[in-house]
Amino acid sequence: MTAAELVALARRAQAGEASARHALLVELYAAVRTHISLVIGAGPVADDAVQETMIALHRGLATFRGDANPRTWALSIATRIAHRLRRREHRYQLVDEGTVDVDVFDAAPAQAAELAVLQRTLADLHPKKRDAFVLMAIFELSADEAGKALGTFANTAASRYRHARAELEARLKKFDDAPPLAATEGTDP
Repeated sequence: MTAAELVALARRAQAGEASARHALLVELYAAVRTHISLVIGAGPVADDAVQETMIALHRGLATFRGDANPRTWALSIATRIAHRLRRREHRYQLVDEGTVDVDVFDAAPAQAAELAVLQRTLADLHPKKRDAFVLMAIFELSADEAGKALGTFANTAASRYRHARAELEARLKKFDDAPPLAATEGTDP
């Protein structure tokens, strides 16, 4: 759905149209769930963040001014909630070992598998870099939009994105440079 279509849907929802409110929240839910899973991972903390974000969106829709794309607005709220839960959770672990929920990603199975690998790789990044990368690379927000979502300057968001991208490229290059696994001699394939 385009930004203009989302804004029109938000306006109809603000006017009291229940079907528009439902359609908007369903559309935003997919983005929020994907965003949270990439910046927090899987598990109860991520589930709580998605739920709190959706409640905040539902409650805050009446005050949405329309200055930004509704998706950017939703991702800003999701980012703030994720940061708060991240700080609060002392035993926080980004991605549960062995648990990657590919159903979170609203994508074809092959693309969802790639996003799951990205999720694992993102787990090693500093949270501020990870947040900027997810907003700018995955959700294709501009530096200005990402800066607003992150509560920082556009240049800072862009810098964090560049650093995250360079770190990710270096980590993924290690996989490309690794020698292929050799078959064990004397075993049948």
